[in-house]
Amino acid sequence: MSTLHLVRQSAFATNDFAQCLSVLDHQDSIVLMDDGCYNLKHSLMDSLIKRVDGTININVISSHAQARAIETLTEINHIEMSDVVELTFNHKKVITWQ
Repeated sequence: MSTLHLVRQSAFATNDFAQCLSVLDHQDSIVLMDDGCYNLKHSLMDSLIKRVDGTININVISSHAQARAIETLTEINHIEMSDVVELTFNHKKVITWQ
């Protein structure tokens, strides 16, 4: 069963991102939004990218990363807020980590 994980907090401030990664399954998707965009610069992101084998979709809302002056990685899909709606319909469950 695929799950959409909406990550809104920074791993520099909470352990939400670490908990998200501990339950992540193949065919799941992650969307980094709000302060969750800071996770692009956290060491947990490096371990996630090494772990991903093409079955986990990692996304960042471009305008949220831009507002925080965070450069995005090429391995990450850049999406808009309106794309999140479609993602919610393409997954069986949605979990917001906040």
